[in-house]
Amino acid sequence: MSEKLPVRDYILLAYKAFGGGVRGKTMLQKRMYFLSVMLNVDLGFGPHYYGPYSSAVTSGNIELKSLGFLQEYSAGWGVDHRGFEMARHDYFLSDEGNKFATEKAEANAYLWGRVQEAAEVIKKAGDLNYMELSIAAKAYFALTKLKGSASLDEIHALLPRFGWNVSKEELEKATSFLEKAHLVTNS
Repeated sequence: MSEKLPVRDYILLAYKAFGGGVRGKTMLQKRMYFLSVMLNVDLGFGPHYYGPYSSAVTSGNIELKSLGFLQEYSAGWGVDHRGFEMARHDYFLSDEGNKFATEKAEANAYLWGRVQEAAEVIKKAGDLNYMELSIAAKAYFALTKLKGSASLDEIHALLPRFGWNVSKEELEKATSFLEKAHLVTNS
């Protein structure tokens, strides 16, 4: 990759690579996190309640929507224990967004190939829901803080430092995803 692209361009290519849409803001954040890891590009991820989060990804997604490249659909699904409404926000490329994503892919063919490869690895690693993918992202984020080599117990012990409460069973499932995605080895 010869130049640093705006975060919104990585997001646009990610939408294209994942079939034109993403169901939920958390799913978008986690897919973008794993893409950033696999592409070795800094998209501004840091610890957050649901795992690694990037305000740059949120801003880029808002920008794409305001430009008319994304359509947003919101589906309410109840009220939490504190009385706040809960909703999932789904995003899909508009016709203009799909056209623009194709232009970006053609203009950045090498990067587009890498995004497609990374997206395929993520898809083949397992069909995780947003919570399971969040746990996998938390585990990998913690592993990077442990300099890339750690036992499950060491990762589990580090997670509370970021405010993350994950069971060992959830961590084991996350590790299986990370192994299938070729991000960790079990040795």
